Amino acid sequence: MKVIVIGSNGYVGKLLCHAYRLRGDEVVEFSSSSNGINPITGLFPSIFSLPSDADVVFFLSQSPRYRSAPEGADHLLCVNCVAATQAAEAARKAGIARFIYASTGNVYSPSFDPLSETDDVRRDAWYPLSKLMGEDAVSLYRSSMKVTIARIFGIYGPGQTNKLVPFLIQALKDGKPLYVDRNPNNPDDHDGLKVSLIYIDDLLAAFMSLAEQVSPPEVVNVGGEQAVSIREITDILGKQLSIESSMTLSTNTRDSNLIADVGLIKVSTGIEFINIKDGLSKTLAAAKEISRFL
Repeated sequence: MKVIVIGSNGYVGKLLCHAYRLRGDEVVEFSSSSNGINPITGLFPSIFSLPSDADVVFFLSQSPRYRSAPEGADHLLCVNCVAATQAAEAARKAGIARFIYASTGNVYSPSFDPLSETDDVRRDAWYPLSKLMGEDAVSLYRSSMKVTIARIFGIYGPGQTNKLVPFLIQALKDGKPLYVDRNPNNPDDHDGLKVSLIYIDDLLAAFMSLAEQVSPPEVVNVGGEQAVSIREITDILGKQLSIESSMTLSTNTRDSNLIADVGLIKVSTGIEFINIKDGLSKTLAAAKEISRFL
């Protein structure tokens, strides 16, 4: 199998390339640091093309300015929509049969309930808008190839940085105070945001399965089977680190959880999801092993 990974220098991209190579597959990489999207413009060069003998394209690129809109909105739209369209068009010209676009669970309208693929989406914020525009654009190529929109709800695992789980780990180690926002619908909820985090190995397995299915879903939620709160994650980490965790309920309120209905991805791929305790244990063990060589 020959696989193209656009965004190969990111956390998921690096590990997806590694997983395919371990299996003996050929991988062609594109990243902003080499031959991919220009980090300044957020676009591919005009001469961009893809090899015609590839089986699938993964578009995993993400603008680093997703938290800096409206100042960075132009870059956000360029990467998440225009560059994705450039990639899909290059795939069409090359005759590639499959295209997988990495979107986000943040496209859904705020809700405290599990979110299914048919639930309402939001266009009132730059980041979800940019992803929805990308989804809509690449979906127009379905007459030429099989296009799957993978809405990811949150990832964790060994080697990850600057995301929720590594932030909580470092805060616990540093003894920093942690706060969770209130649930306006339930005054007894003191646990903070609930999210369907997916362990990196499960995400990779899902992506690799979607790339080979005869009839892959057009839109699919990619998240963990367990919806866990910030407090639950912190408590598990605290016990595994032998650090007493402390969390305070803030005066702020949140407008949603981020819980995925994962029925479709489970049926589609047959993945046996790792539970959160085991996933966090693996994450901590890997970090400890790496630290021995630093």
